[in-house]
Amino acid sequence: MIPLYQPGQRVREVEQVRKEYPDKVPVIIERYAHENQLPPLDRSKFLIPEHVHVGELIKILRRRLQLNSSQSIFLIVNGRNLPANASTFAEIYRNEADPDGFLYIVYASHETFGSSSPQECAMTDYNNRFSN
Repeated sequence: MIPLYQPGQRVREVEQVRKEYPDKVPVIIERYAHENQLPPLDRSKFLIPEHVHVGELIKILRRRLQLNSSQSIFLIVNGRNLPANASTFAEIYRNEADPDGFLYIVYASHETFGSSSPQECAMTDYNNRFSN
């Protein structure tokens, strides 16, 4: 779980990162809170080149998480959108960046969502976590 920060602290962090790495997107990737099939990542903050496609990130995550071919993984951006595999991170960042400057992504397996849609579950989790 990511520690709670003051909003200004995150904004300053993103400003510094974007100044140093203008062609990279500051992203926070976390496992969905109710996920029990997929392992957690070893860290949550990443700098992803703007030209990278979602499909490429999924391949990287599958490798880092050591998933087998039968395990599914979904990415949800800002608790509401399943991005298209062909979308670049520049496009997603432009449309979905949080006011603090980070792009928030949650990953989960299909089994986690049960009968609810991935967006529905992730949106509830996102709202509970970031609405204060």
